[in-house]
This record gives sequence, structure tokens and C-alpha cells, in this order.
Amino acid sequence: MLNQSRLMCILVVSMAVAVLLSCASVDLAQSGRKVRTSTPAPVSVPEATPAPTPAAPSVKPKPRLTFLVGLDRYDSFANIPLYAYESVLRNLTDRLADSPSVRVDAARTDMGRSDAIQKAKAETEAYVVWIQVRDDSMNRDSRNSGSLDNLVIEYTVLAPTTAKQATSGRTYTQSQRNRGILNPKTSGIYGDRYLNQAAQEAADRILAHFQIRVPTTRIP
Repeated sequence: MLNQSRLMCILVVSMAVAVLLSCASVDLAQSGRKVRTSTPAPVSVPEATPAPTPAAPSVKPKPRLTFLVGLDRYDSFANIPLYAYESVLRNLTDRLADSPSVRVDAARTDMGRSDAIQKAKAETEAYVVWIQVRDDSMNRDSRNSGSLDNLVIEYTVLAPTTAKQATSGRTYTQSQRNRGILNPKTSGIYGDRYLNQAAQEAADRILAHFQIRVPTTRIP
């Protein structure tokens, strides 16, 4: 009987210990430390590359002066080849355009004096340059009538709106020829050269009147 009582006591104590341990584990679970959760590493997002800013279009400075060049191609008293007129117009306009502060336009049709005056009055900015090519009567040789070596280029510059004469003058192919020594037998070969030089000299004089720096004289 004593042994059974002792066993019962042991059993009861064991059960009580088990119950206490169970309660303790529950309390620990409820009041224990929180489980740490791992924080994910931040994902690096590449910055968007800004679109390149388009370059602003270059703006050309406004020209200081504008010229409209017209030429009276027909002179009933002179036997001048038509290509000579075209050569004068081209060389004079090209020479004016050598200055970066000048804008030059050439009239597409023949321009008489009355046409030049009307055109100048209709313009608000452009000066009208009226050109005539004639035989140099002071140096005319009956054997060389119409020769490119004996021509005179007359120019008149008319102001816009008012058509008042701003400047005028003339240049000579003969004076260009006299600046150098040339064999008369070969003078015809250089006729166009003298004409080109005379046209460029006329343009230089026009630019000088408006106090525009003249570039180095071009070689024809």
C-alpha cells in the first residue's frame, strides 16, 4: 500500500510539473521576442537620361546694307557683245557680296533709268544700283569700236523710298589696261580681264562711299 501511495504521489507531481512547464512555454510564446524579418535590399533604379536639347538654329546677322543691281543691256550706239553685259553684272554683284555686311540681289530683267527710279521708290531698304556699259568715246578707235578694251562702266546708286542719287561714277577698261604693259597683238585675250577689273573697281567705289571695308581685290 505504501508503494502504491508513493507511486501515486510521484505521478501527481510529474503531472503537475508537466502542466507547469506547458503553461510556462505558452507564456513565453506569447510574451517572447518577436521574430526578426529580413529587410530586402533596395533595388537601384537607373536615372533616366535627359534627352539632348536641340541646338538653336544659327541666326545670321542682319546685313548693314542691301543692294539691288540692275543693268541696261542695250545701247543702240554701241556694238557691245551681250556676254560683256553679263560679265559686268556678275563681277560687280560678286564683288559687292564679298563684304559680309552686304546683301546683294540682281534684277532678272533689263532695267532702264525710269525702271530703276520706280524700283528704288518701291524699296524700303535696298539701294538700287543702276549700271550702263558704253563705248569709251574719248578713247574710241574706229577700228576697235565695241572692243572690250575701250568700254566705260557707269553706275548710279539710288536711295530706297526717295530714289535720290546716293553716289555715281564710272570706271574704264582702258585705265585698267594702262596699268600694265601689254602686247597689242595679245590685248584681245585679256579684254575680259580688264572688263572684270573695271566692274570690280566700280563695286569697290560703291562700298567705299558707304564706308564699308573692302576685302582684298580678287583676281579675275
